[in-house]
Amino acid sequence: MTLPHETDPAPASAPAGSPAWWQARYAERDRRRPRQGGLTLDRITAAALELADQEGLEALTMRRLGEHLQVRHTSLYRHVGSREELLIETVDHMLGEIRLPELRGDWRAGLERGALEFRRVLAAHPAVVPLLTSGQLLGPNALRAREHALGQLLAHGWSPRSAVHVYLTVTHFVIGAAVLDSGGAARTAGQRAAMAQLFGSLSPLTHPSVHRHAELLNSPDAEAEFEFGLRTLLYGLDHRHAEEAPA
Repeated sequence: MTLPHETDPAPASAPAGSPAWWQARYAERDRRRPRQGGLTLDRITAAALELADQEGLEALTMRRLGEHLQVRHTSLYRHVGSREELLIETVDHMLGEIRLPELRGDWRAGLERGALEFRRVLAAHPAVVPLLTSGQLLGPNALRAREHALGQLLAHGWSPRSAVHVYLTVTHFVIGAAVLDSGGAARTAGQRAAMAQLFGSLSPLTHPSVHRHAELLNSPDAEAEFEFGLRTLLYGLDHRHAEEAPA
């Protein structure tokens, strides 16, 4: 299936971002060819991602994007039928920045590299991260990553059912951490110090463990927490893989 970048919006009957909507989008992309020198969906979503990075998600409107691209905003509707569709396509464009690693030799090390690469891309676009939880990731770049990960896991001896579970578990771990970070859970050094002070002020009679370990509770930064959680998760999956291996 070819996926040219210029397409008409999907039928309004299918909710934007739904499997039926994406199926209609793919069908249109197969039938149409981009106009030479004209706007393309790739150019539009690249500009939308850039605008969201610079000015925030709320600034990303069809009119503002038209100004950013120096085109009439009405011309954008040939490619996306609404702002909602624009956001969905922009998320998938962001996922296209992921460099997919080969799981050579040690599958666990390869999966760790892939998760860290996924996190790198999400950290570069914090304004767009909350959109990851608004629906299923079914665009061409999301499917490219899904196919790659499943294929690599299957090639390393995981059963189909377990490969799916491993892929989804690691993907959801990365997305969950990124959503928390983008929502303010990633603590700065100053915030960690303030929380340590708060915990230390608690009564050791009512909160003995929190009081005693006030500094330790706030010592890891977001990256340290993520890497510890990821490696612990992969360690557990490695044991599961060993249990599945034929005797």
